[in-house]
Amino acid sequence: MRRIRFLTGILLLLALLLAACGDDGPSRTVRTGDLLLSESFAAPQTWEQGVYPPDAATPDSQLVVLEGRYELFHRAGRAASFTWGAGADAPQDVIIEVSAEQLSADKDNLYGVLCRLAQDEAGQWSGYALLISGDGHYGIADLSRESLDFILEWHQSDVIRQGQSLNTLRAVCADDYLALYVNGKFLGEAKDSRYRRAGQIGLIAGVTAGGEVRVAFDDLTVRAASLAD
Repeated sequence: MRRIRFLTGILLLLALLLAACGDDGPSRTVRTGDLLLSESFAAPQTWEQGVYPPDAATPDSQLVVLEGRYELFHRAGRAASFTWGAGADAPQDVIIEVSAEQLSADKDNLYGVLCRLAQDEAGQWSGYALLISGDGHYGIADLSRESLDFILEWHQSDVIRQGQSLNTLRAVCADDYLALYVNGKFLGEAKDSRYRRAGQIGLIAGVTAGGEVRVAFDDLTVRAASLAD
């Protein structure tokens, strides 16, 4: 099942939050190591694909490799919700870079990168989500218990290209340090030690109640990372 509820009303609060705090620069120095994965989505079997629910006449979500890009489509019902797809295994400490093009018109959405994805004995997934939105916000969240619990609340930045645009995301997951860069600029960071483990990487997209979101991801790379201080 790939249709998961957000925390109630989380996207509706965007306009009430403070401006971006990323101008101060990152608090930690991260070393970039060896290239672990370079993904052009020419080999679709390495990424999760499917429609959810699988037996629905009009599925809520579709995950597909199409023309060399990984596309996520999701239609929300009466509550804001999201979909995501898992890819390759990766070590605990990585830097993930990917280009993401919003193809749908609705700006009130989210999309981004997942790291340290893993399942527990009950089959429940958890990990970290490093996110932007179509109306120019960014945040970092804990994905668990079928919801997103924000560690770094939504902030706005004019670095993010809004609407049907292409953005490049750089997600840092190193030890207990998480950081997000967009279009080459540092935006925000968080510290969290819940998921200090290896896991899968993933891609995510979501939208508010009654909306639709479609995002195409391409040119994904994963590099080893380590903290220098």
